[in-house]
Amino acid sequence: MLSEHHFADMANAERPVLIDHLAFSFKFTELRHCHKSDLSSVAWCKLPKATYQTVTNQQLRAIALTRYQDAVREALTDRLATFLFHVMGLTCSPMRGRGLHGYEDSCVLLDKTGKVECGLLGIGGNNETVFVQINGRGCKYVFEQIDTFRLHWWLTQILHVFTLSRLDLAVDDYSGCFDCKYAEMAWREGAFRTSVRGMGPKMNPHRVIAPNGDLLEEATIVGSRQSAVYWRVYNKKLEQGLNKLAISWYRNEVELKKCNVDALLNPAASFAGICAFAASIEPSEGISIKRLSKDACLDLAGRIRWVRRQCGKALSDVVKLFNGDTRKAFGLLTTLEQDPFEIEDYGKLALPDTYQQLINVALEN
Repeated sequence: MLSEHHFADMANAERPVLIDHLAFSFKFTELRHCHKSDLSSVAWCKLPKATYQTVTNQQLRAIALTRYQDAVREALTDRLATFLFHVMGLTCSPMRGRGLHGYEDSCVLLDKTGKVECGLLGIGGNNETVFVQINGRGCKYVFEQIDTFRLHWWLTQILHVFTLSRLDLAVDDYSGCFDCKYAEMAWREGAFRTSVRGMGPKMNPHRVIAPNGDLLEEATIVGSRQSAVYWRVYNKKLEQGLNKLAISWYRNEVELKKCNVDALLNPAASFAGICAFAASIEPSEGISIKRLSKDACLDLAGRIRWVRRQCGKALSDVVKLFNGDTRKAFGLLTTLEQDPFEIEDYGKLALPDTYQQLINVALEN
């Protein structure tokens, strides 16, 4: 049971930066790399070997290919469940039979006991990606199973996730220093601006007062739900129904969209680096939360230009030899592991996902 003494102790303690919401997506096929992790004791479901190429009859080959694709999907689905359980400490409910954020189907993510709802998982469609969304309670549970540094390693090195769909960072203040009035004063001084150019974010104070004069709700909103940075500073004491306690409890929470996954390496520094308002709350030296380095994007674009200039004619000739079949041509040229699943089964030949993301960002900027 929370008491006034409990909050008094917290007011004198440090204010940690909490992760209150986390969402990311990754290519379903990236799960093929899980066995390369350091979880050697975990039995990762083996991917089937492709044998359909040896079938000469066209109809039978199509049937064999379909069976191979189904077996691959089944193995990757097993790996997904293994990743969620052994890395994040999560289990899945049965599929709900309804979509989520454009995905064809979804399920509820639960803790290992299966009793606590920690978020949602979307699968099917959206370019064969998987979407993981962890709520506030789920974040508290997940980061008791794995630290942010290790989760960052898994996302970047195994699943090749470099941009988080959403990341909420929050700081609870029990001293009364960083309340809604402070946020409104900071907004008037331009402390929420993330750039010296352009218009600053809009501020919207929100208060609900009962007929007897009691304050029922109190919040200050800065930005919009559609923007990349959206702030909610609110009276957590009222939100939790602790009106009778003589305490102060305000939460300063920012919702970041499409931010760099490196924010997980140091949430406090990432929070402090957002704007002057955040830096006034968190004393850590701030770091940038931009999605990707523009220098890296330009470096990749330069490499592509070099390949086109030096090898373009030769590559074109090789493709012509295969009657325009780029999958066969590049399958011959590249030194990939013997993994036909990567080349043929999904019918696509493209730059690696990471490179394509970099190019997209470079073009946006």
